Amino acid sequence: MTQLSLEAIRQQLTELKFNPDNIRIVTVNAMDEDVLETCTTKEDESFYNSYMNVIYGKGERYVLGYRCEDPLLDQAIIKKGDQYFDPTMQANSDFKPYQYAVLTEFKVFDMMKHAKSNKDFPPDVDYLFTKSKHFKNIINTAK
Repeated sequence: MTQLSLEAIRQQLTELKFNPDNIRIVTVNAMDEDVLETCTTKEDESFYNSYMNVIYGKGERYVLGYRCEDPLLDQAIIKKGDQYFDPTMQANSDFKPYQYAVLTEFKVFDMMKHAKSNKDFPPDVDYLFTKSKHFKNIINTAK
């Protein structure tokens, strides 16, 4: 996976109709193996896995955003304390820490509420656009 420059990340976020000035870039690290073993980690299911991991207390927040590779890849990860983790990728690949553009974070109650209004699917990037008035700080609505 190729790490992108901050300018390349900002450019791609802008092309995706986001406001890069309000989006943080964080580092996703490996979690302890003993914790990883207790996580939901079905391959290619980052949204579902992150949702379930937050429900079952493996993470405190469901984090929606983009893995900073070329091109940017939308996915969900989890946050515990001030650390960001990707149990899906860690369990299913040769994991190395990577940069991630955080669009928004949901606590468990908010995550479940948004899933309910999203036909029981965990919130994803498309969902943010359907609720753009609630996410106008990150979505660029300029025509």
